[in-house]
Order: sequence, then structure tokens, then C-alpha cells
Amino acid sequence: MKTRRKVLIIDDDQDLLEIYGFKFETEGWSVEKAENGAWGLKRIKEDNFDIVLLDVSMPAMNGLEMLKEIAETKRERGVPKVLVLSNTALDAEIKEMKAVGADECFIKVKITPKDIYRKSMELLR
Repeated sequence: MKTRRKVLIIDDDQDLLEIYGFKFETEGWSVEKAENGAWGLKRIKEDNFDIVLLDVSMPAMNGLEMLKEIAETKRERGVPKVLVLSNTALDAEIKEMKAVGADECFIKVKITPKDIYRKSMELLR
């Protein structure tokens, strides 16, 4: 039996949680959602995910703080790939996020759920 891929979507915007979740579910993925960074980090430490979609601006722990924590988990367990989603990000911010562990960074208004799914699949190849 084939194991389903797992994605954790961490965003404080309920609509985006649903939109991204729907896209991955229709592609056969197991989807978990977290509405803040602290809860998302807890889930990353408890379970293995193939992909994490991470919003930068959130309550309880922002995306950059969380990336630093995820980097520790990645070193210990070798997972997951992290795609960062930002409302606005300057080149310097993108460089910093990649330096601390983001595999890809995207501006939300410039990318569709289909694009995010496609990039997730590319990262897993």
C-alpha cells in the first residue's frame, strides 16, 4: 500500500488554510492545519511531514522564528521541506529566510495553490 504524502499548512488566515488544504487533499495528500506558529512547531516535533507551508506573519511565533526552530528539527530528523508564504517580502528577507532553512519563498498574491502544489512536488523529487 502506498503511503500518502503529508503536508502541514501553518497560517493564521482560515481561508488560506482551507484553499491550500483543498488543493493538497484533491491530490491525495494527508493535510494538517495549524493557525499559529507555536501549534505548527508542536506538530512538526510530533509527526513527520513531507512539506510545510509556512506563513511569515502570524501570532504566537512568526515565520522567521519558526524557521530557526524547524532547522533544528530538520537536522535531527531530516524533514520537512519548507515553503514560506509571505504577504510582502523584500529580497533581504527572502535571503534571510533561505539562510535559516526555507526551501522556497513566495509572495502569496503572486502564486496559486496549483503553483504551490507543483513546487512542492518538485522539491520532493
